[in-house]
Amino acid sequence: MLKAGFFISFLIISTVVAGQQARLNSDTEFKERTYSYAERELEYLMEIWHGEYDNVEQLDFDKIADREGDHDRVHSIVKRIKNPAFGVYAVYVETYLNNDPSRLLRQTIYQLSANKNGKIINVKPLHFRSKKPYLALNKEINSLMDKLKPDSPNLEEVCQMVLQREGMDFVMKAVDDKCESTSTKKTKQQVELLINKDNFWFKPIASTEQKSFYQQEKARCFTCMIDFPNKTNGRPTITKYYIDILDQGGFFDFDYPDRRHMVLGMRNTWSFGMQRETFVIFIQEGSQKGKTLVYSWGNPGADRIGFNPGWIRVQCDLTSKKNSKLQRGLRPDS
Repeated sequence: MLKAGFFISFLIISTVVAGQQARLNSDTEFKERTYSYAERELEYLMEIWHGEYDNVEQLDFDKIADREGDHDRVHSIVKRIKNPAFGVYAVYVETYLNNDPSRLLRQTIYQLSANKNGKIINVKPLHFRSKKPYLALNKEINSLMDKLKPDSPNLEEVCQMVLQREGMDFVMKAVDDKCESTSTKKTKQQVELLINKDNFWFKPIASTEQKSFYQQEKARCFTCMIDFPNKTNGRPTITKYYIDILDQGGFFDFDYPDRRHMVLGMRNTWSFGMQRETFVIFIQEGSQKGKTLVYSWGNPGADRIGFNPGWIRVQCDLTSKKNSKLQRGLRPDS
């Protein structure tokens, strides 16, 4: 019995040692992927570029400087796409005007790749010939992207661009300012882009009218619950709305129980009184140009904000599955 037990133990130890040796050999043979400088920059760009952006703050400063009308209100949505036909690094961008998703200014896929020398990033912009909003209407784009290829009939290559870092910014410029359409050979207006972790700016290149950037700032999404006074049961308030709103000029129209129309707004704006950036939510009567009925402010970057003046209660939390579940758990039967 002792010999048999010893033999079994020997077999077990031998198997473990062999397994460990095999893993060591495998680890020795494994080669970590090496990245060029340009590829590392692209990896970082993919991390920071996606999201939503708006220039609502720029319009306020245009007005203060008596330059109202210099820029339209623009909103951009950026999403990385994973379609092998466009390579490892590709993003899809929708930009629309004046809070109206049907007024698409630009719908583009940017195909990015590292130059052979590993120091320059080449960019191929592909504009949609027939523009149609997707992300702006909260539609998923996976099925759309899966069907596309760079030579798809609805995509038009305008001109080559290059991307390079300037300090903390990435700047994308056309190789040739006079970009020609590949199909019509007519000059097409191209844009210069500036991207960093908080901003996405763009400026038409060959434009005599537009000389400065559209300065879009990155927006964060908040989930809010709007409560009204309640007289039907024991709770003082009842939740009427659960909404998502962006902190760069986001808004939500609703009707108060007395049938007055109101608008909830959210901004990150400059406070001239406090001389600093301020995170603020507010309710206006009638429209976005109406009288401010109540407002509350906090520090930029805060993940929660709200107010309760008695006649309405608003609580906004940075959007996450946890916070959404928490809010609905506070009012399970509303």
